[in-house]
Amino acid sequence: MKWKTEYNDELQIVELTYEGNITGKDIKEAAVARIAMGRQKGVTRYLIDTRKVQTDSSATIDIYDVPTRIYPDECVSHISHIAVIKPELPETSDMVSFYVNACMNRGWLVKTFEDRDSAIKWLQQEPSQQSHADDSKPRADGSASGTTEE
Repeated sequence: MKWKTEYNDELQIVELTYEGNITGKDIKEAAVARIAMGRQKGVTRYLIDTRKVQTDSSATIDIYDVPTRIYPDECVSHISHIAVIKPELPETSDMVSFYVNACMNRGWLVKTFEDRDSAIKWLQQEPSQQSHADDSKPRADGSASGTTEE
């Protein structure tokens, strides 16, 4: 298995799980499948589990295409909430951080988590209680909100 999408009826979220060595093409296909399932189920909350994924910098352009091309082409709403469970491998962690930053710079609410429970807890919060990933860090425009994860 490289990736799979599932709808969690109890939590009303779409879950995307990556496992093993994936390519940029896999990342794009998985994003489109995740979005389609969300649209079909009428949800805008997504959990992306990257703990067991392996990828390298060759996927950078494809990762960048997800928030810059795929999300706009698929009319992904900016009210969507995307929780990403961090990968175990440091080199893959850089690619996940790149994805998160690219999404945030385009206005999507994305946040990374060390574990599934924290990610789900955040997805279940009311929108007013949620914040962007790493809000205490400067953004591309040089600003920072100064809030941090509790």
